[in-house]
Amino acid sequence: MRQRMHYMERLLAHYTGKSTLDAETLKTLAESVEKGRAGPEPCRTGAGAHVSTEPEVGLEAEVQSQSSDSFKVDEITVQPLENNITHYSGEFSHWNFSMRIKQWIEQCVNVGLLGLFLWGEILLTIAQDAPDGPKTQFKEYYRPEELQSSNAVASLSSLPPRYVADFLVHAFFNHAETSYFYVERHWLKEKLDLVYENPASLTRRDVGTVCMILIIFAIGTQYAYLDSRDERGGPPSAAADSSPFSEDTIGIMFYQQACRLVPDVITISSLESVQACLLIGLYTLPLDASGLSYVYLNLAVKLAIQNGMHRKYPGDAIDPVIRETRNRVWWTAYTTEKRIGIFHGRPVSIAASDVDAELPTDRTDIWPASAPPNTAHMLATLQLNNALSRIAYQISLFKTYEKHEIPEGMAKLVEMKAQLHNWWNSLPESTFCKDPTSGPEVFRPTMHLRLEYCLVRMFAGRPFIFPRDSARSTASSSGSPADSAPPPRTSSSTGKTHPRSVLVADCVDAALCVVETCRLLRNSVGLARASYTEFSSCRAALLVIITQCLQKKTDRLRDALREGMAMLKEMSAGGESAKSEMSLIEAFERAISRLDTADDSSSAKESDYARFKKWEMLWKTDTPGAHDVRSDRGLDAALPIPPYPMVFGRGNQGQGGHVAPGAGRQGTASLPPTMPFFGLDGSLSPMPPALDEFSAMFENGYVPGFEGLGGGVNGNWMGL
Repeated sequence: MRQRMHYMERLLAHYTGKSTLDAETLKTLAESVEKGRAGPEPCRTGAGAHVSTEPEVGLEAEVQSQSSDSFKVDEITVQPLENNITHYSGEFSHWNFSMRIKQWIEQCVNVGLLGLFLWGEILLTIAQDAPDGPKTQFKEYYRPEELQSSNAVASLSSLPPRYVADFLVHAFFNHAETSYFYVERHWLKEKLDLVYENPASLTRRDVGTVCMILIIFAIGTQYAYLDSRDERGGPPSAAADSSPFSEDTIGIMFYQQACRLVPDVITISSLESVQACLLIGLYTLPLDASGLSYVYLNLAVKLAIQNGMHRKYPGDAIDPVIRETRNRVWWTAYTTEKRIGIFHGRPVSIAASDVDAELPTDRTDIWPASAPPNTAHMLATLQLNNALSRIAYQISLFKTYEKHEIPEGMAKLVEMKAQLHNWWNSLPESTFCKDPTSGPEVFRPTMHLRLEYCLVRMFAGRPFIFPRDSARSTASSSGSPADSAPPPRTSSSTGKTHPRSVLVADCVDAALCVVETCRLLRNSVGLARASYTEFSSCRAALLVIITQCLQKKTDRLRDALREGMAMLKEMSAGGESAKSEMSLIEAFERAISRLDTADDSSSAKESDYARFKKWEMLWKTDTPGAHDVRSDRGLDAALPIPPYPMVFGRGNQGQGGHVAPGAGRQGTASLPPTMPFFGLDGSLSPMPPALDEFSAMFENGYVPGFEGLGGGVNGNWMGL
């Protein structure tokens, strides 16, 4: 005990600056501490002073917690550190609660008092005569840097020559970045100069930068062939090369070197760490979108959250360029990860309500060199993905709908689709060139925006594209899937298009638009085999077209399927995951071809002429006296036959062919004696009733009777 008292006196003498600690000095210090503690508490007199104060303290805390002022302290913490590292802590976190206690202590302690407090394992020291009041100093610890490797920058030995590095960086910015933002080009150039000219200046905290450089080189190898137009004398084509691409080996080497740095990248958790993981996710996107890439994208989002990039920065201590870079990198990581999650059935990693980061701004004055291009395309892409999120959420509600709620849910989807169309039509043509066929040149960011727009449209209608009756009999139907089993129509719904048909029709139209857009890319700047947007949109479009080929045969669908298959095969070169998806679609296409071959062979067995001759034989069999082709009557006899041979076509009311009542059997009429029928110079008997049995032989059907049937197109028989 005496030894402890001795140590305590030494500590007090050190922190109070008092050389002597007699009873009077200690009494003065103790009274000062008691007065400081009693300051914030309410004064109590009388009998109430002898009552326990715990209920009053709890009641006061409850009253203060219910007031609006008590929540002003619970603000987020975004504290910039060095090397683009930011400490973030959200509302009501352990850290924020600790800082509230720290602030309370600083308010309670007098300026002239110096004390020693032990709180947990943190040593708190109150400084004397501070210019702005007492401050609590403690050992700050934000990143476990002691876990980093000592040779984090050893991967610099695998860097290529500078001219190769410049070429790969050019390929990255020219083909891979498109409508998103991954890194500022001028900043990257400065870092490359540092790495190649003064690598000794790099420290362990630069591991994120080194990882970024390596993975950018790897991505550049994926798009390098697109710059081979001059050598080939035409549009670059992935199919012209051997598979796998020879440069893929170099890209894998860069990727593996970057992955060796990932543990240190995560440990330091800087802005460059977020960018590095985001770029690794971009590199692996065409290789394993739903697996490895999704994990890296999710990791980038988590590191960004650790740095508070998902929140609006409340202060002004961050450089404007870094602040804008943080916002752009966040929205790229957040949007890409969410889009991959929706398309591949992954849950939401962060709620939209938890995100209030500032959107990218087109400020050219803050950048040291030229501002990042395509800001307008990036903002439009973010709006598209917001629409995708809303549509995906609306579709997910169908799992919880009762049967009577489904029509209302489909109506909401149709409304969302209409809003999406209106938004697209409102985009300025001068900036986005929504009709690329009329533009002077094809711009890849514009094409990607169009592809993503079509992807959202296909996603909205895809769940309803399957016919309600999945039997093979629907394959011969020429209508849309929604028409295979139409809902019962009432007088109020007559004439209105069913929401299911609207969604499916727009989905099919978007799929055909994707094939057209990919064709434009292939014939101009070239299809990018590593572009997830181009490959996934073409793949999704082909799946939609295949479902339509199972139900109807049109040259437009078959041509789109054939052309889309060729382009998808071209983009799948060099990637095993893409080849796997391609093989599945090829299997579907072969199955459809076999079905078509079977249908064609069955049709070939009985040609149109053979069917006509069969009909002729049935006519002769069922018509009395039909064996006597020529009649004793002349051609001037009136023939009770219909004005148009409607047995070959479906009737069309309101387009001519009106028959007056009482004109013969089922609306028959007499022809002038100078009008021969089928070129016969004899007479024909009236239509036999047995013809009704043969109407199924004709694709357009047969309607018994001739009342009000004009037939064909514009009232002409069989459209002639």
